[in-house]
Amino acid sequence: MLHRRPNTVMTKGERRNKGDPMVFLLLESSASLALSAFLIVFLRRLAIPLHLIDLPDHRKIHEGAIPLCGGIAIFLSFAGITLLSGPLSLGLGFWVAMGLITILGVADDRFTLPARTRFLAQVLIALALITTEGLGRLSLGDLLPPEAIGGAAGLFILSATFIVGLVNAWNMMDGIDGLAGGSAVAALVWILLLVVHLDEEGLVFPVMALIAAIIGFLIFNARSPWRPKAAVYLGDAGSTTLGAIIAYLVLRLSGGTDDLPFPVLLWLVIIPVTDTLSLMVRRMLDHRSPMSADRRHLHHLLIDTGLSPAAASYTIIVVSFLCGGVGYLGLVAGVPASVMTIGLFFVAFAHTAFVLAVEASVRHRLHRIVRPSINLHP
Repeated sequence: MLHRRPNTVMTKGERRNKGDPMVFLLLESSASLALSAFLIVFLRRLAIPLHLIDLPDHRKIHEGAIPLCGGIAIFLSFAGITLLSGPLSLGLGFWVAMGLITILGVADDRFTLPARTRFLAQVLIALALITTEGLGRLSLGDLLPPEAIGGAAGLFILSATFIVGLVNAWNMMDGIDGLAGGSAVAALVWILLLVVHLDEEGLVFPVMALIAAIIGFLIFNARSPWRPKAAVYLGDAGSTTLGAIIAYLVLRLSGGTDDLPFPVLLWLVIIPVTDTLSLMVRRMLDHRSPMSADRRHLHHLLIDTGLSPAAASYTIIVVSFLCGGVGYLGLVAGVPASVMTIGLFFVAFAHTAFVLAVEASVRHRLHRIVRPSINLHP
């Protein structure tokens, strides 16, 4: 069970100013949201001359050239407001790594880098982040001892794999309006509640500022009665950076002084993780590269069932939020990591059963459409 750290004795003046931090947090978060929205409006004007645009093709069904500047706006507003707000607990290694991930994403948006080049760069950045920020020590709870996976070296490899994996999972999720940003908010809300519960004061504002910056982006990206389609996209710069930041926060919570079990924290990101692993396995079974592009993602399959893109996006966001809530409640209630891990397998099984059923249904419909044409034209 999670326990708050004991409060230190405060002076009379400190008790009088106890309410000030909340006002500060709200004001600075509002500034992060406003700056994000302003930067998106500003950067949209530069996107076309800089060739940071997304054009429709056989996979991307949208109208016109959409600016790929949402991720840049999120990172600049998050970093700017956070760094200007005073000393915090995010180290230099974190900022350098996130800056490099963002730059790598911008380069990919502009030049379409080879998959191997992107992957190698992500691995090197992940290794540097773990080394400089001390993220290689994870708690596995009662699941198994660290020695079972190779001790410190095994935990280091697991941490690097998780960072690179989540970077690509969020990138693969970014396929319909509002999904990647909304799913990031769903995970970050539970992370925020955890750091508040644990009195991790140095992390409270950065997480709030990031949530606010993403909301500033979602105003232009998520579909709603006031916005029928996205006016701006995250781009690889945004999706990969969000994945990297969330991975950092999960590893920090698991390897920090509170030692939250890593398997339980996986509930906060289980939907993108499961969908990515499932997708890669299905591609390899079809003798294709696990990084090849197709329309077999969970959001594509939901659309194939008849849902609109907006409905598919919000469905996944809500399910992700509920899964994160299960993880949060499990941590607060002190449910053993082994029990929570078994629950993760149920989520993976449900996801697999759904995607296989939908893919079978789609193949059956295509077969019924193609077969008459074959009979008519022998």
